[in-house]
Amino acid sequence: MIYDYMMVSLADYPGKVASTVFTSGCNFTCPYCHNSQLIDLQKPIKSEEEFIDYLKKRKNLIDGVCITGGEPTLWKDLKNFIKTIRDLGFSVKLDTNGSRPNVIEDLLNDNLLDYIAMDVKAPKNKYGLFVKNNEDIGRIVKSIDLIKNCGIDYEFRTTVNKKLLSTDDFLSIANMISVCKRYVLQRYKYSEGVLNKDLCGEEQCDIEYLLMIKEMINDKIEEILIR
Repeated sequence: MIYDYMMVSLADYPGKVASTVFTSGCNFTCPYCHNSQLIDLQKPIKSEEEFIDYLKKRKNLIDGVCITGGEPTLWKDLKNFIKTIRDLGFSVKLDTNGSRPNVIEDLLNDNLLDYIAMDVKAPKNKYGLFVKNNEDIGRIVKSIDLIKNCGIDYEFRTTVNKKLLSTDDFLSIANMISVCKRYVLQRYKYSEGVLNKDLCGEEQCDIEYLLMIKEMINDKIEEILIR
């Protein structure tokens, strides 16, 4: 279900002015998560009806809607929610951890998505740091293949934290997603809201390290961005 929404964002949907919807409930426990309050289902701050009313009043100002979480694909009414948004004329971007490929495939088959951003947390052998259920790892691999061949705009992205992932891990990730259209390296930034401070540490990843990773895997991916 919807937990809250951000009225306007210039960062969440590449190339578009967007509103960002946050759903609650997640099946991962990522150590660096900044939205850890959304891991468990939460009582909504704002309702779906409020958000739709907001969109109707902003048709000339907003281009699209980014749906993030939590993990949106766990929400049983996600498809109907997206249909409502698309019927209003807005583009839809879905952020996902890739653990529910059947949901992603269903949305793609009905042409309900314009952009997908999937977080690739780690190479397969280190996904135990993030998942609650190891069976999700196989589903993640399926989602990667599905998204690479989806026919719409997409990106894979990984949060770069030196304590969690080594340079060899990024070679493994690159091989796992190769050859993909776009891969985003996101700099880890410490805050008091990080789920596991001891595991993640407080050191922010430096730009030189990000550039080194980019150079190391550049031949496996069409476009690599640093955020």
